[in-house]
Amino acid sequence: MHCWKTINLEKQFGFYRVFLLSSIIMMMVFSLIYVPINLLFPSAFYDKHFLGFFVGLISIYPLHKFFHIVPILPFVRKIKCKCNRKMYFLPILSLRVDQPISKYRYLVALVAPFFVLNSILLYGCFHFPHYSHYFTMLLAFHSGICAIDFIYAKQLMDSPKNALIEENEDGYEILIYQ
Repeated sequence: MHCWKTINLEKQFGFYRVFLLSSIIMMMVFSLIYVPINLLFPSAFYDKHFLGFFVGLISIYPLHKFFHIVPILPFVRKIKCKCNRKMYFLPILSLRVDQPISKYRYLVALVAPFFVLNSILLYGCFHFPHYSHYFTMLLAFHSGICAIDFIYAKQLMDSPKNALIEENEDGYEILIYQ
């Protein structure tokens, strides 16, 4: 096997550019979801459970990481966890599998948090319309987090069909058979 391509967003784009892109996507998602939800449910919003919103905001990132792990559970013993801090206060949790994984399983692992958590948050928007502003903010925040996953998924989609993905210190390597 040899390396077909190495993907490292931090080197390719830089942390601040990726963070800016994520923030822009977050604001766009909020704008595009909040307005239709507000038109569909013109009821008064309640602010009684702000603590619940805050707990939800804090728990989005760990849940996001958990749903990355679920599709690759057979490799759970090979997963290494590392925590870095960006901008002095932003903890970035890195989960790395020390074994090559098939391209399709890796793609599922990348997009699983988006579909699972955003479905739950959209369900909350429609079934609890008085708190839809909270669910919309959580949905936008999570979509901003998922932006990085979709950039990686886009780059993996262009790789050969039977490729394997291996994570290392420099990012992801797409491996193919010779």
